[in-house]
Amino acid sequence: MPRRSPTAVLVLALVLAALPAAVAGAAPAEPVERPAPAQDRRPERVPGRYIVVFRPSVADPDSRTDALERARGFRADQRYRSALRGFAARLSDAQVAALREHPDVELVTPDRPVQATGTVALAPGDSVPTGVRRIEAGTNATARQASTAGVAVIDTGIDLGHGDLDAVDGKNCVGSGPAQDDNGHGTHVAGSLAARNNGVGVTGVAPGTRLHAVKVLDAAGSGTFSQIICGIDWVTATRSDADPSNDIAVANLSLGGGGGPVGTCASTTDALHRAVCRSTAAGVTYVVAAGNSGWDFDNASTPDVPAAYPEVLTVTAAADSDGRPGALSGAPGCDSRQRDDTYATFSNYATTATGAAHLIAAPGSCILSTHLSNSFALLSGTSMAAPHVAGIVALCVEEAGTRGPCSGLAPAQTIANLRSEAEARSGADAGYGFTGDPLHVVSGRAYGYLAAGKPGTTDAGGTRDTVAPSVTSVSPGAAATGVATTTDVSVTFSEPMDTASSQAAFSLVRSSDAARVAGAFSWDGTTMRFRPSAALAHGTSYTATVDRRATDLAGNPLPAESTSTFTTIRRVVATPAATTRQTGAVRSGGAAQLNADDNAYYQLNSTTSATYTTSWYATFSGVSTSLRSLQVTYKGKNSQTCVQAVSIWRPTTGTWVQLDARNVGNTEVQIDRIPGGTLADYVTGTSGTGNVHVQVRCARSSSSFVASGDLMRIVYTAP
Repeated sequence: MPRRSPTAVLVLALVLAALPAAVAGAAPAEPVERPAPAQDRRPERVPGRYIVVFRPSVADPDSRTDALERARGFRADQRYRSALRGFAARLSDAQVAALREHPDVELVTPDRPVQATGTVALAPGDSVPTGVRRIEAGTNATARQASTAGVAVIDTGIDLGHGDLDAVDGKNCVGSGPAQDDNGHGTHVAGSLAARNNGVGVTGVAPGTRLHAVKVLDAAGSGTFSQIICGIDWVTATRSDADPSNDIAVANLSLGGGGGPVGTCASTTDALHRAVCRSTAAGVTYVVAAGNSGWDFDNASTPDVPAAYPEVLTVTAAADSDGRPGALSGAPGCDSRQRDDTYATFSNYATTATGAAHLIAAPGSCILSTHLSNSFALLSGTSMAAPHVAGIVALCVEEAGTRGPCSGLAPAQTIANLRSEAEARSGADAGYGFTGDPLHVVSGRAYGYLAAGKPGTTDAGGTRDTVAPSVTSVSPGAAATGVATTTDVSVTFSEPMDTASSQAAFSLVRSSDAARVAGAFSWDGTTMRFRPSAALAHGTSYTATVDRRATDLAGNPLPAESTSTFTTIRRVVATPAATTRQTGAVRSGGAAQLNADDNAYYQLNSTTSATYTTSWYATFSGVSTSLRSLQVTYKGKNSQTCVQAVSIWRPTTGTWVQLDARNVGNTEVQIDRIPGGTLADYVTGTSGTGNVHVQVRCARSSSSFVASGDLMRIVYTAP
């Protein structure tokens, strides 16, 4: 088939060749051979539009642009302050010539067109898509967690109201208003990256991660280099503005167009390349789709950009039918021209060592993801492959509040980390990859290793992590006693762990019958915390276990099961063992009548002369001297109102310590009091167990009375 001009379209390709001719970038049915004439790939230009870059010495690009507008009679429609200092505008030949001679101007380059490719809408579904499963970022039962890394989708915008996405407005470089998607491509990209794990629709690689919408392509999926630079400029500015919450660490560019020969960051005269260079220097990792022309994106004279820039992580597309390795299925359901676990025929590839050095692959055929108006759609292209990798980068920076191994790394180190992990994953299991990867080479083409959805298994230098994690501490500790029934169980590991596997490996059970305790997890760095849903039972032994299913981020399991058994604090409800009369005369009953609130009374007659009094105390035996809490309860009444005082004996000082005093008549009154001070001081003896004495005394100035005690008890906790 004749080769289209690459400059009109960037890499947002979809798969069906039967799309209307007006939909640029449709993926061909078979790999397209490069025709001899190099001019077939010559970059197109936007007539009359240019990008102007100031020299670094220009401190205030806005003022300089204002001055040039007045002097040369043009109007800038894009202004750049961060990734570049300069502007874009429609200029006449005379204005271009004058600007190129201006001492403050370093570059004047033609603006070039870019475009997203068309889409194919199929029936929506609710699942972990095959692409996410294929790179092991999720299964039919599990998903990763959200990253707090700042992630930008530089595309047609994002449907900011889609219920399956946490998307916020970033920058609209196409027109006014929010960066709302009016094409669907950017929303589809966003879903593969971060669709929520909410039981509705689909789940992305980094579910629930907040995405910043940057609109650089219009409703037709078309745009220009100047608009892309506008988006990159905004992303770069977040790194140094006053708002730390919007710092973009990862940017997905599922777009591209034709460019000229690629130089270095120091020598490039390509304004888009220069913007990418300065943005990566500011700390932004760019993930870029390789393109859908079935040719070499790194062609020396007519490359596809930004895919060919060495500073980005370029993503090719592999075809996958079932979310599993091993080429076990037939063609993907929406494209009979592809084969399971083989390079996608539409995908661009590298033919140079430079191109292959920043290359990685991901599923890009028949990818189910979010689309406009809360819908879902199946699309194909390297545009669909790139966000799978962008999601991995976000997880490598941070996941579920835990800093990942890419945290703090420069973009080049992050790219090396992901590529090394991809290589290590395929090296450990050759069946993980696909036809076209470096272990299953297609002659003359490099597609890279398939990305691995468990980031951070290699360090910045690419060394494979093979060190097994360990449990460094457990709280409550082994054989701990007197543990509060409201305690959390925490397990601290030697390194960041895979949260899903570690939580699945944990259990807390009642030791006597292995009854499992329900609860919820939270993480603080390398510490996993389990909070039971309800209070644990008093005086009960529990066993916390972390088995060998717990793995670190590299997939290394615990070398051995870790167990820790503890016992909760005992709660004892004690009733009197005996009663002792001090003043007055026993009328009826004894300690047994004080065991329950049942209107069976221990009664005393008061003395018969002034002051008329009753006084007695109850003795509680076998009380632990290590008690942690103590509450005294008394309920009783008197035939005549008297001043009733309830006190507890303190053997260390030989005194009664008053807990309560009040007037009590012929209506029963219950008092519940907690003694102050050192609780052990109220127990006779210095170790083991002893007695507690509680006194009830009532007095009045005239006439005798009968005191009736209905209930007396103490409640205490002890190891």
